[in-house]
Amino acid sequence: DILTYEEVSLYYPQPNRKRPVVLIGPPNVGRHELRQRLMESDMERFAAAIPHTTRSRKNDTSRSQKDGENDAKDYHFVPRHIFEQDIAEHKFVEYGEYEKSLYGTSLNAIREVVASGKICVLNLYPQSLRILKASDLKPYVVFISPPNMEKLKRLRQKQTAKVTDEELKDIIEKAREMEENYGHYFDLIIVNFDLDRAYE
Repeated sequence: DILTYEEVSLYYPQPNRKRPVVLIGPPNVGRHELRQRLMESDMERFAAAIPHTTRSRKNDTSRSQKDGENDAKDYHFVPRHIFEQDIAEHKFVEYGEYEKSLYGTSLNAIREVVASGKICVLNLYPQSLRILKASDLKPYVVFISPPNMEKLKRLRQKQTAKVTDEELKDIIEKAREMEENYGHYFDLIIVNFDLDRAYE
């Protein structure tokens, strides 16, 4: 789809209603690490949306009761037919299946974080942006872009990841494709040549 025109209007931020921050980027560019740092650095300010799943809750009987998973804290545990109904009603920003269980991030889970006065930090696939942008959430989309080949190689080595030149080229190519196809959704582009600088 080619978007030649998108109707926009001036957005007046409300101090009590924080916009979700969405980190987009190719695999292995550092967006998961950036999200983790944000979440750990200021838990009063940033939070994650609690995902939905159809898998059953894990209760560890070898440890105390509090070590088990809690509904609406670790996950929203829902029956498969409810999850599938929510998919049909477009209630998820994104979802997928893993080991015969469905997992997803719902618009309502994001709204819960926003209603709590915190900034919801999301790592999403770019295809999810269309749904999120069409919602009332007014997300702030940050594209994490890889640097040139040499700097990317150094960055991945710092993270103790062994990567081939072919894998590095693939990261750069995927980033180029994302920018070409979804760049009109991006509010900010950060080139991650150093994780500390990108975090700041």
